[in-house]
Amino acid sequence: MREKEVSDVWMLEETTTLDKLIIHEGAQIHTPDGKFVAMTINGSGAPIAPGTYYGDIVLTVADTCHMPPHGLMKMMNRSEEFRCALVINNNEIVKEQSVNELIKGGLVNDHFADGITIQSSEPSFNGILVKGNSHYQIKNARLHLEGNGTNDFLGVGAGITAIDNTHVRIDNCDITMAGVTRCAIHSGGDSIIEINDCQITNESADAPEWMGDFSWGIGVTGSNRLVQLADNGTVYYNRCKMKTNGWGVFSIDGCDVCARIYVKDCDVDLSGPRANGYGAFCIGDRNIVRFDQSRVHVDGYALLVRGMMATARAEIINGCQITGNRFAVLCIGDNQTPVTLHDSSFVTDQSTLVVKGSATCFDIRNCRMEPGNGVILQLMDNDEAGMDIGKVKVPDREDVYLEGRDLTKIDPENDVILNLSDMDIVGDFYNSTTNLHMEKEAEKGGVGNPDTFGGLFAPPEGVEGSFMDAEVPEGVDDPKKELEYDKELRGPKNLALNLKNARLEGAVSAASQSYREGLTWIDEKARLELSRIQQQPAPTINNGVVVTLDTDSTWIVTKTCYLTGLHIGKYSMIKAPEGQTLTLFVDGTETKINQSTDYTGKIVLKVQ
Repeated sequence: MREKEVSDVWMLEETTTLDKLIIHEGAQIHTPDGKFVAMTINGSGAPIAPGTYYGDIVLTVADTCHMPPHGLMKMMNRSEEFRCALVINNNEIVKEQSVNELIKGGLVNDHFADGITIQSSEPSFNGILVKGNSHYQIKNARLHLEGNGTNDFLGVGAGITAIDNTHVRIDNCDITMAGVTRCAIHSGGDSIIEINDCQITNESADAPEWMGDFSWGIGVTGSNRLVQLADNGTVYYNRCKMKTNGWGVFSIDGCDVCARIYVKDCDVDLSGPRANGYGAFCIGDRNIVRFDQSRVHVDGYALLVRGMMATARAEIINGCQITGNRFAVLCIGDNQTPVTLHDSSFVTDQSTLVVKGSATCFDIRNCRMEPGNGVILQLMDNDEAGMDIGKVKVPDREDVYLEGRDLTKIDPENDVILNLSDMDIVGDFYNSTTNLHMEKEAEKGGVGNPDTFGGLFAPPEGVEGSFMDAEVPEGVDDPKKELEYDKELRGPKNLALNLKNARLEGAVSAASQSYREGLTWIDEKARLELSRIQQQPAPTINNGVVVTLDTDSTWIVTKTCYLTGLHIGKYSMIKAPEGQTLTLFVDGTETKINQSTDYTGKIVLKVQ
């Protein structure tokens, strides 16, 4: 029997095969610089830890694979040394960086991997890395990786990683991850990945210390992002089944110019007792997120939007079925991203659309919307105060009109526009924005905590405060520009609701907003209080509302509404529900409701 007992330090310089291995407490297995050791037992990877092991034991000594900074890690100038089962570079297997003993069954060559199995419980260990100018196919593979990751911004511990100028196709694979901040697929550089007919799963453990203090401001919980996209990567998901328990499914983080996610005919599920996250996050400059003919259930938000330069796009189209326990779409600090919702259904426990601190334009056509609270649009003050904030104060004072503010005009660069066409819709649309600016009374905290993500966002050496205070490396976008956009977008908004061949039954109105009784501060522990408000129709202060009905539209006004503009088409109809009356007041004067007429001022549609 080939045996080895390690009681102190064992310098392992070459691959070794054993039948029995004993590792005592405090013992260490070292390798020369630039190398690592991976232990497989009967073909399955295992962490090197104290214990007694039997079986076909292989201690493989391989070269680490240097991963230079990309994505969000450019700002931190942070790189990693990857430990991988299989490395492909320029369509060649890099044998000295691969652990062949972990690859079971099937066939592997320079151009494809077919029918292989990779199974490991070693933390932060990568499955397959494709880099350089490779064109590579992975099919009929099974990857099962357990244990926590450390840096999903770079793809540490990912099941499959593609960077540089790679084109990767993944067909009929089963990728199961069981760990914290450990993504199944990571795309970076200018890579293009096509994923077809795959099952991708992560049921991560409850590990709030890994969640990141900076993330609480978007109201997410959970400890994992299922798949990650960075730089200028493009990913196509076709006919896949995606399952996780949070905090995100399709994540974009650290974009360069344009990152793109296309999800078609997929089943997407983010749920669980600890889950509150997003189906997809459209964040950054020119990014594109598209759900096409997919079924998406999310405890949280199916789509989270934060475009920064008016060039991003977010789409839910072609018969998508969106369900969840909170919102369908949440926009935070968004700068003019067109959000397209076509021919799809949205059934949620709370509001369908929540918009705060954003100038977003929605194109909604032929959609079914069923919010549990009856609110289609919840336009509100931005209670997310930024990445470096520890808590925000709930306003305790009244809003005051800003002199000179025009409540009758819509500015696409600052206001919110909803175009509804070719649909019947039942529900309310409220604008409760104010000039109270919740961020001004927020307290600092969050980013820079050395315990957050193992110190990934601790400030660089010699820098006090957070990483946001560090000097930006040459050629890297300054993340503080996002804060400038965000600052400009806060404050009161006007709302434009345009109906085209649509029938609306509900309220469209300026509104007041309130949090639950007794809530004075919202912090990390109370993150689910974010966006959780009650709205009631109320006279306008700084929150204009302009409604336009084309000649083929009808509005049945179900409760008294407060507007600043009302434009009625030639043959359009505006009325109260059967058995009630509707009276129009303009600047306090009762006025007849006429077709082909525009009204501006302080408008009240009184339902009795």
